[in-house]
Amino acid sequence: MDCPDKATIVDERIDRILTQYRESPNLIGIIRRDLNELADIIVTSCSMPSEFDILSAVGDQLTLVGKRLGWPRCHCICVPVPVFGFECASPDPNQPIVGLCEDGVWAGCQEAGDGDICLDDDETYRRYLLARRYQARQLWDIDSLQAAARHVWGDAARVVSMGGGRVAIQPGRVLTSLEEIQLPVAFRVLPLAPGITPHLSSEVGEIFGFGSGWGGLCDGSTWLCPQEFNPYICA
Repeated sequence: MDCPDKATIVDERIDRILTQYRESPNLIGIIRRDLNELADIIVTSCSMPSEFDILSAVGDQLTLVGKRLGWPRCHCICVPVPVFGFECASPDPNQPIVGLCEDGVWAGCQEAGDGDICLDDDETYRRYLLARRYQARQLWDIDSLQAAARHVWGDAARVVSMGGGRVAIQPGRVLTSLEEIQLPVAFRVLPLAPGITPHLSSEVGEIFGFGSGWGGLCDGSTWLCPQEFNPYICA
C-alpha cells in the first residue's frame, strides 16, 4: 500500500481555506500545526496494516497474526523416550529405537513425558501459519493437505491417499533434529479431516508405483511404507 506524503496531506487541506481567511498568517499557522499532527497520525496508521501481513510480519506482530488464526507459538507436546532395541522394520515415529549405549531405556520402564515447544523462529512460525490457513477454513481436500505440507516442509513434501480413511504424509527430505521434535506440532496444523488417520512416511525421493506421478522400479524409487503417527499420544 502506498501511503500519502505528509506535506501533500497538509497542503491539500490548506488549499481549501477560503480566500478571506488566508490573509491571517496566525490562523494559517494554527491550522497548519494541527494539520501536521493529523498528518502524522494518517501516515503512521497507513503503514500499520502491512506490519501485520502474514508474509512480512515479524516478532510480536506475527505472534498476533498467529493468535487471530488460533495458532500460538508454544504448544504442549508428548516427548517420547527412546527405548533400547533393534530395528527390524520401518521405525515407529511415536517410539524411537536406539542402541544399547545411546541413552535409551527398556520398553515399559519409563513413560513419555510432556513439555512445551515454541516456534520462536519467525520464518518457521510463518510456515506453520500459512499451513494453518487451510485448517482454519476447513479445507479438507487432498490438494489443500498437499499445499499445507509443502508450506511446512518445502516443495518436496508429498501426500498420498492410502484409502480407508488413511493418508500418508511424506516430508520428502531428511528432517533436522529440531524438525523431528516438531513433528507433533506439524501434524496438528495440517488440514486433516475428522476421521482421517495420518501416517508418516520417512522415505526420501520418488515413491514406486505405476502410472503418472510415480517412480519407476529401477530409478532409485522406494516403497511406500508409512507408519501411523498420532501427534497427541505419549507412547
